[in-house]
Amino acid sequence: MSQQVFWDNIYAQHSNINFRQEDDEVLLAAMSHFGDVTGAKLLDLGCGDGDTSLYFASKGANVVAVDISQVAVDNLTAFCRQNNIPNLTAIQASAFDIAKIDKFDFVFGNMILHHLEPFAEFSDILRASILPGGKAFFHENSAFSDILIWFRNNLVGKFGIPKYGDDEEFPLMPKEVQILEKNFSVKVEHPELVFFGLASVYLLKGHFHKQLQGLDNYLFQFPSFRKYSYRQFLLLS
Repeated sequence: MSQQVFWDNIYAQHSNINFRQEDDEVLLAAMSHFGDVTGAKLLDLGCGDGDTSLYFASKGANVVAVDISQVAVDNLTAFCRQNNIPNLTAIQASAFDIAKIDKFDFVFGNMILHHLEPFAEFSDILRASILPGGKAFFHENSAFSDILIWFRNNLVGKFGIPKYGDDEEFPLMPKEVQILEKNFSVKVEHPELVFFGLASVYLLKGHFHKQLQGLDNYLFQFPSFRKYSYRQFLLLS
């Protein structure tokens, strides 16, 4: 099954377009990195339901929302038409085609980079898509921890352990961050430690989640542990 068909099926079964909360940590971090987006050209890459696109449009950006799913794009287009949102345009396209669309002041992506291969080719395309002085922000998972990746490769999807996402995706690898560094200045931030809490989600059917998340929260205060988190922000400039 192609990625487009996979995501078309997802959005055909479930579409929940809403405005993001003003205190959403991912969007607050992106806005802190971008600064004032009023009147700026902003690309929301892998827009999905479009809630992040709507957020940036509400801040005055001229948003181009791109997704591989035609269903997601049609849903968002209809929502914008019904709610009179003129500064948001949704386009069905691959991430590898964004340089053909326009050049942007800002690019935002939420859990999209780890889907993209060949990654070096995409990094070059991303660089060509951003105007001089522009910035990009990505919220991503991380393959930094060998332990987490071993569990992912050997246990997830087996023995009754759930698997989320499509068959082709893989957490963003450190070598891919290094590829981005060839085209950008890259700052990596970890908003929280997501490590032991995953055992509750995947292995323990939700049991002991509070305790394991508490352990993650405790260890987060030590900078040396943060790089093992399954969540990361990539700030590109």
